Amino acid sequence: MLAPLPPNDWSLDHAAHLLNRAGFGGTPEQVRAFHSLGLDAAVGLLLSARDNRLAPPAWTNDPGSLRRQAMMMMPAGNSGDSGPDADRRREAIRDAMREEREHIVELRRWWLERMRSGGQPLVEKMTLFWHGHFATSVVKVRSAWAMWRQNQTLRENALGSFRSMLQAMARDPAMIRWLDLNRSKAGAPNENFARELMELFTLGIGHYTEDDIKQSARAFTGHTVSPATQEFFFARRAHDYGEKRFMGRSGRFDGDGIIDIILDQPQCARFIAGRLWEFFAYENPEPGLLDAAAFTLHGSNYQIAPLLGSMFRSSAFYSKRAVRTHIKSPVEWLVQTCVDLETGLPASPALDIALEQLGQALFQPPNVRGWEGGRSWISSSTLVLRYNLAGYLVGATDPAARRLFNRRLVAPVDIAKLAPASLREQPQALADALVFRLFGATRSALLRTRAMACVADAAQPISDTKARSIFQRLMSTPDYQLS
Repeated sequence: MLAPLPPNDWSLDHAAHLLNRAGFGGTPEQVRAFHSLGLDAAVGLLLSARDNRLAPPAWTNDPGSLRRQAMMMMPAGNSGDSGPDADRRREAIRDAMREEREHIVELRRWWLERMRSGGQPLVEKMTLFWHGHFATSVVKVRSAWAMWRQNQTLRENALGSFRSMLQAMARDPAMIRWLDLNRSKAGAPNENFARELMELFTLGIGHYTEDDIKQSARAFTGHTVSPATQEFFFARRAHDYGEKRFMGRSGRFDGDGIIDIILDQPQCARFIAGRLWEFFAYENPEPGLLDAAAFTLHGSNYQIAPLLGSMFRSSAFYSKRAVRTHIKSPVEWLVQTCVDLETGLPASPALDIALEQLGQALFQPPNVRGWEGGRSWISSSTLVLRYNLAGYLVGATDPAARRLFNRRLVAPVDIAKLAPASLREQPQALADALVFRLFGATRSALLRTRAMACVADAAQPISDTKARSIFQRLMSTPDYQLS
């Protein structure tokens, strides 16, 4: 098993680190309250939190929306079609496409609001992880409703059974369209889903053969989507009921049978444990640590929560390799910044433009591999945009921040709360408070020195304008891009 962190080592810095990685950060008050629980209870709270008070958009229950999406999936007809009926159809399709774009914008904001204040940070963080793992894009799926359904499936299974997750993904309408399962039938199986199931979802490259792909593809024939309901439909006549030879076993396997065989492979537990460790802790975990994580996952019959509980209680999770070494993704950066500043998400279209330019438009990963992550999030242009967006959010007077999105800013944060007058009269105390709020640190001499330099540069007394500028300077450091 993973070596646990000694209870006496549990600190405020550790509590902040756990909230940052297992969620989207916390205010100083939330960090202190979280720390007071003790490590075991704090991890238990994260794993048990269930708060679904933020209802999804109304159109998710609108049958008319499903009919319009079904119409969009139908062939457009010949380019030479003419007449009143053809004109009405083209206009209806244009209206439906415009509505779909509006729905995706609304869906993105709904999910970001859940991350920001939904009450179950680990569930939303895991949903974000699974969204990158089972990367699916609305560009090809062309259905906001299908993307919402997939998002709900990821959320419902986020901390549960990986087996159930795989079975659900093989029946997910968005995934079926994304990887062309709806075009797969006996005698002509499509291999896209079968390949990605092993390469990206369960085993990794080098742990299966081309023949395994072909035999697996036969097992998933018949998985399609009903045009009338937009739900999963098993087309019995399209399924290949013949015997398959897969990973050394023979039988008349269907898709669930293939998934069971894959999960029996030790490499599957190792692959998933590794992906989770790299997402929450650090890259390239030590072989022994990875073996222990895989053992925990396999021993729990692929239940995700026990592995996460073991990870979050381990000393390795709080080691120097883990703390402040993870480059925040654009979504993590934006949501955590709003938490740090105790402010709401920016309004549209600023919100949508920012995430698109930063490289992480939700429901639109670049390819089947999802977002590369890590250092790929940072370039000269995205780093400058982060700095300017920090100024935009804090209400700084920096000209670049004010020009952002061609809008003159109205201060979105309560700067008097973030930097109260009593603290502004005590430079070192103010610097310490800023380091704790923005970096979750109480012991870092380097961060305290940098914060003190920013405070010392500000003319006394420190006005609201100067306080906003101090926040922007600290949020524009390389350290703030890390968690």
